[in-house]
Amino acid sequence: MPNPLNKIKYWISYIYRNILSPRILTRKYKNILDKNLEIKNLYPGKRCFVFGSGPSIKDLDLDKFKDEYVFVVNEFDRHPQFKNLQHAHHVIPDMLYFTDDKSNYFWERIKNKSDTAGQNTVFFFNIKGGATIEKEGLFPKNKIYYLSTQGIISGRFGFNIELNKTLPWPKNSILSCLMIAVYMGFKEIYLLGCEHNFLSHNIGLGAGRPKTYEKFFTNNELEELTKTNSKEAEQKLKEKYSWGRELEFTYEQNIAHILQLFKNYRLFYKKVGKQFPDIKIFNATPNSFLDVFPAINLEEIKGL
Repeated sequence: MPNPLNKIKYWISYIYRNILSPRILTRKYKNILDKNLEIKNLYPGKRCFVFGSGPSIKDLDLDKFKDEYVFVVNEFDRHPQFKNLQHAHHVIPDMLYFTDDKSNYFWERIKNKSDTAGQNTVFFFNIKGGATIEKEGLFPKNKIYYLSTQGIISGRFGFNIELNKTLPWPKNSILSCLMIAVYMGFKEIYLLGCEHNFLSHNIGLGAGRPKTYEKFFTNNELEELTKTNSKEAEQKLKEKYSWGRELEFTYEQNIAHILQLFKNYRLFYKKVGKQFPDIKIFNATPNSFLDVFPAINLEEIKGL
């Protein structure tokens, strides 16, 4: 028989993590988050493009988007045409990049981004990474804005999508981009490179299992470690790439993870529809599993 005390403890923790804690963090980081007000409704009525890292990006000529407002995520700067984008917003909400281990892959990548970023690129980071950015003197040429995240997106209670307050954790960088784009006032938002075919790749440790989802770029070391079926290779994957938890997911756990992600998209889209009915979001990714947003062919988008 379930212990009533455990149920009470669960709901106290649930309410604190998802309702009280976000409010506490908003007050704690008020001076930092208030800076985000300067970009609220900055581009009313404009359109933008959100690029994921899916394999279909390889078929795109990014020069077509050089004068468009674009959002990119994480490792998108690996694209050879990335520097041609004149109005890029680079969104990196994951704390994996901010580690004290200087041999870690993600530290190497964040340092490289800082060294090579064009001065017009605007960055969005998790607010907890701010201390590392300041300590290491990263991104001295770029505008930086921070996102505070805590709690989940749920239909049980209201959730915030305003950047000057603490946001629920989206589980995905693309959803972070959508929150930012809506906050900045974009009226038309188009998704590209967002296949979201995660469940067709049974990622994990062990022989024959891929170690990451298919992307438009190749990481040669990761590819080599993936082919090597040994405890040493698995340990290096965990240590250098910090993917221990995800790699140890069973397929059933991956299903639950992706189910919550798609729920997050649906609940976010529903909220946007009610709060900002003039904003339109389309998925222009070919063969995408992300069916929350209406699909559109790239050729149908005017002016490209």
